[in-house]
Amino acid sequence: MDVPEHQRHGRVVLTGMGLCTSLGLDVRSTWEKVRAGKIGLGTMPAMESELPDGSMGGQAKELPADYEPSLSRESRYLRWVIESALREAGALTTAAPSRRCTILGTTLHGLRAGGRFLRSDDPGELNGFLANALVRAATAGLGLEGSAITTCSACSSSLGAIALGVTLLESGDADLVVAGGYDPVSEYAWAGFNSLRLVAPEQVRPFARDRKGMMLGEGYAVVVLERESDARVRGARTLVSIDGWGESADAHHLTQPDPSGSGAARAITDAMKRARATPTDISMIAAHATATPDNDAAEGAAFRAVWGDALGGTPVVGFKSYLGHTLGGAGAVELILSACAISSGWIPPCATTTQRDVEFEGLQVAPPGGIERRLSRTLNTSLGFGGANTCVILGRADGTDDVRVTQITPRQVKEAWITGYGVVLPGAVGPDAMRNMIGRWDHSGEISDQMLATVLNVRRVRRLGTCVKYMLASVSMALRHAGLEGDALARATALLASTHGSSTFCSDYYSQIVREGVLSANPVLFAEGVPNAAAAHVSTNFGIRGACQTFIGSRTSGLDALAMAARRIGTGTCDIVVVGAAEETHATVDRAYRHFLGNSNYFTSPGSAALIVESADHARERGARPLARVGPNVTASVGHCNSARGGCAASFDTPTTVIDALAGARISRVLGSANGTWIDRAESAAAKRHAHLTPREKSTAGLGDLFSTGPLAEIAAELQMGGGVPFLCLCTDFTGVSTGVVVEPIGRSL
Repeated sequence: MDVPEHQRHGRVVLTGMGLCTSLGLDVRSTWEKVRAGKIGLGTMPAMESELPDGSMGGQAKELPADYEPSLSRESRYLRWVIESALREAGALTTAAPSRRCTILGTTLHGLRAGGRFLRSDDPGELNGFLANALVRAATAGLGLEGSAITTCSACSSSLGAIALGVTLLESGDADLVVAGGYDPVSEYAWAGFNSLRLVAPEQVRPFARDRKGMMLGEGYAVVVLERESDARVRGARTLVSIDGWGESADAHHLTQPDPSGSGAARAITDAMKRARATPTDISMIAAHATATPDNDAAEGAAFRAVWGDALGGTPVVGFKSYLGHTLGGAGAVELILSACAISSGWIPPCATTTQRDVEFEGLQVAPPGGIERRLSRTLNTSLGFGGANTCVILGRADGTDDVRVTQITPRQVKEAWITGYGVVLPGAVGPDAMRNMIGRWDHSGEISDQMLATVLNVRRVRRLGTCVKYMLASVSMALRHAGLEGDALARATALLASTHGSSTFCSDYYSQIVREGVLSANPVLFAEGVPNAAAAHVSTNFGIRGACQTFIGSRTSGLDALAMAARRIGTGTCDIVVVGAAEETHATVDRAYRHFLGNSNYFTSPGSAALIVESADHARERGARPLARVGPNVTASVGHCNSARGGCAASFDTPTTVIDALAGARISRVLGSANGTWIDRAESAAAKRHAHLTPREKSTAGLGDLFSTGPLAEIAAELQMGGGVPFLCLCTDFTGVSTGVVVEPIGRSL
């Protein structure tokens, strides 16, 4: 079919930027300090516990005391930068586009709340722990009513979020996207990186022979993304353009990069292909440049592989030498600084590294004082734990000089097919076992390693977190069901999900820090407890070398990942996406929800589900069996609910908004996310507005709340039972956000 009119647009552009760092509370002040050669590293009084003498980092400048004092530190700073970006974009007014979405990246989301809970034993402290609650608090009243997604790909999270924002605009599912990322100053993070011996005792010296490591920084950064044609209609000023982006996974190790730099090189090459650029078109490289021995060496190898002997003609800057490593915020923080470099025509030096210090042949840093030069394009890299690599190329707002401006041309929208599924649930590992358990679930059932032995080498994964094991098992079954293996997965993408992540490892790790101090941190628990740990292991175990991201902190995360998979396939970004969700149980999680809900009978259940989503063309080419087509999707997040009890009208409005928008999509039934709370009533009431829709009791009735796993498990169950009619899978979060995805079963004869 022809591309819809709203997709016939030019470049994706930045029309607003918001930034808070250790050098300033806005873009201008931070950039002025960089120009002056100031380094924003010092003591960190906001750290929750005492650090060893002499420890330094890049704590963000303090906000005005009267600015949103009731919000958490993370939400206060996020609201500040989001308001700043929307104001610059001219989008704080009612004239702004109506379909506005938020995609943020983070490494640790609200873990400062976890520390407060461990010290007070007050479950109320966990109210702002999860990413979606944190973001909804930060954006309340700002009119961001579309998707509200938080992703984690470790230190590449925010640049990955920006790439997903571009996908939302290219697919036509949004008109304006606020994208970026954050991470606060945190004892959790400092202790973990110190336990891995990655924290430098003094200066951060990117690419230097004597580099000794990183220093943690605090950063909050967002950009406003729009299609250039929409920005022009609004009269918004274009700051820079997103000319290309690329993502990859090393498929190598959880904490160590591939020393060859091949994964990072693929992300850079893909970004250049999208930008129709060559290495000599790049005026400046803003490197990830953590100043840790292995990461800088791998990144240097990646640059050498792409640029070859021409590398010396493109100056490299490491912004972390000024700010420290702002973790999940780093990609967006440094992208904004690259935009400043383009607008000012100045390439900054590394604050602490001169050319004579550089270890790597051909790699050039700007001299002291920087380089005054007209910049055509800049290239940013972000490389995270688990081998997650992201690259973004910025171009000039005017698109002049010798730059070949990329235009997104009309093309066929590719259909997304489900070609395989796998499930891991209490008492049932595999679709057949799940079918036999429908109507007979035992809420006390467990998932033992012995049960997983049918699909996993349990000895090989015995040290992994429970959530990771479940994800590996369900993905293994789904790949087998789809008939995918080996080289076919090399260019696949993984979009995974988890509301709570590895709760047990996180709790055990953090509890030890609170009891014994930051120097007691367990490096294994830290690395395995990062929210994208499952994505790293899925990539490594199955050889998936495309983008690997994890949607976190919301009950809707699994459905959000499925919707994004369909968008990326539809826009031609990739042909295979592994969509998975996994949850483990933990006593603290159950206790917190019972506290918020006022319901002592509420409980959660563990489990995982995975779907293989392919472009129809790719599936046909390899002779795959089509099971279903992923149809339209809608997310609504009107207002903000501060209580899990659903104490605001918007909490009931959002499922209605979703069902009303999708009711005409040939669906005849609704699969809700029933969990024994007000969410059931809200979703049921929304479905009853349409006489032709039949709510179906969920296949996992009898189990507890499965969170992100639930919707994907319900889709798998529906396909396993062979209902054969189009249905809407609906899921609502406790913050009032609702996501719905239409799934249309395909006859097996096709």
